Amino acid sequence: MMESKLCRNCFAEYHSEESGSVCPVCGWDNAKPQVPEGLRYHTVLDARYVIGRAKSMNGEGITYAALDRTTKKVVEIREFFPLSLASRNAEDQTILPAGGKEAEFNSCLDDFVELSKNVSRLRELSVVNSVLDIFEENYTAYAVYEYVPSVTLRRSLENVGGTLSWNEVNRMFMPVLTALGLMNSLGISHLGVSPDTLRVTKEGGMLITGFAVNAVRRRGTLLIEELYPGCAAVEQYSSKAVCGEMSDVYALAATMFYALTGSLPKEAPERLNDQRLLISKEVLKNLPPFAVTAIANALQVKQETRTASFERFKAELSSAPSVVTEIEHTDAIRRLPPIDMDLPQNRGLPPAVWLIGSCVITLVALVIVASIWLGDRGMSFNDIQRLFQNSSAASEVITVPSMVNESYADWEKKIADGEYDFKLKVSTREFNGTVEEGNIISQSPFAGETIAAGDTVVVTVSKGSATRTLPEVKGTSFADLSEILSKNGFVPVKEDEFSDDIEPGYVIGYKDRKEGDSLDYGSTVTVIVSAGPEES
Repeated sequence: MMESKLCRNCFAEYHSEESGSVCPVCGWDNAKPQVPEGLRYHTVLDARYVIGRAKSMNGEGITYAALDRTTKKVVEIREFFPLSLASRNAEDQTILPAGGKEAEFNSCLDDFVELSKNVSRLRELSVVNSVLDIFEENYTAYAVYEYVPSVTLRRSLENVGGTLSWNEVNRMFMPVLTALGLMNSLGISHLGVSPDTLRVTKEGGMLITGFAVNAVRRRGTLLIEELYPGCAAVEQYSSKAVCGEMSDVYALAATMFYALTGSLPKEAPERLNDQRLLISKEVLKNLPPFAVTAIANALQVKQETRTASFERFKAELSSAPSVVTEIEHTDAIRRLPPIDMDLPQNRGLPPAVWLIGSCVITLVALVIVASIWLGDRGMSFNDIQRLFQNSSAASEVITVPSMVNESYADWEKKIADGEYDFKLKVSTREFNGTVEEGNIISQSPFAGETIAAGDTVVVTVSKGSATRTLPEVKGTSFADLSEILSKNGFVPVKEDEFSDDIEPGYVIGYKDRKEGDSLDYGSTVTVIVSAGPEES
């Protein structure tokens, strides 16, 4: 009788007499030893989970393939095991903090448990890798993640030729952008978004994976760092700089750039001296100008000039006409023919006239060169004009206009168009039941006060009411309703149900909700979608 074994990767049964040590289902070679730092094969945790091969390691710990004996499903288990702070007892496999580092170990362990709990609260978001269980054992903690068959975005792109079209990127990344925005609003920053932590499922959707404590995602901490070159923001290369939503915006924009062009930006510290993003003409001509602008703004190296939130990033990706105009203007300048810098031969005019003309041409050429050089650094020709204006009017005094209850986007456009010579900065965005979403709640300095030209006016912008009303669903496809719900601050989740009356892909209704119900901003809304008639 042939002996049946379980694969240490997919936990399918196989017979070694027939296939040797290689699993016929997933192709994993079960003769491979476990990593030296890992738990032994077939270790049972929490009297429930059977440990398989170690799939990945970083400064926080080890991720294993595992079998849940209760549900008979394959899962992934994350073990907190920071090699810089601890070691494993070879006999009982417990984790032992290094001498003198007990306090640091316990602090990072608390962070791991807190992160796992926070991620577990996001399990209704289909684009987030769900945490199913958290438990403590072996003097450490474990998080059990749902196993979703998928490949990294990097591998997926390799399989399709290296790049995606803008429409494909927009479709795949928008749910990720929405989820990351919600996560950061709840105080959860990923800090490791990259082509290796975003995975593509069999259905072609995206999955956010690779969660780790913040100390792993920045340089100079007690844990061994794991930064993703080209995706890590410049502030992550310091243990003192503040990291958060802005850092995740940078990482997602870098990953989108990778999906569109096939290459990542240079590492952030290198880009401090040269921020240019190299895009081939072939790729550039197929990208909408507003998308190029939005990604470039999100990839500004310095925090003070970078897109500050996913809400803003999403708005810019939806088209920003004033910025598009500036980009087209700069591109027109770059297409100007080269200027002949040689002094012309006398053609009947006095030499002094030719000399003056040559100087004018030289000045124009220098301005164009400056516009190109600065344009490559995210500055438009209007910005260059304002630089010259600012340098000659440093002492100019401006009376601050009233902006309260007016559109923040409109004021951004006015300033971009040169109507006002000051900068605008959002201090916070907060819910307000009386001020319309996107309008300014308050400003500092107040209207009527004076500031110097080029100074900054700080504003608070309304996120609208903290409660939103569920829209009608009759005759609506899930794709259309999902877009409407997302724009209204909800997080849509799809649930299929057979129906003889409703066309497949169209909405049957809300689960446990009804049209007109008022829900908090950021609430998850389950939408029941027709899967068509059940096959008999």
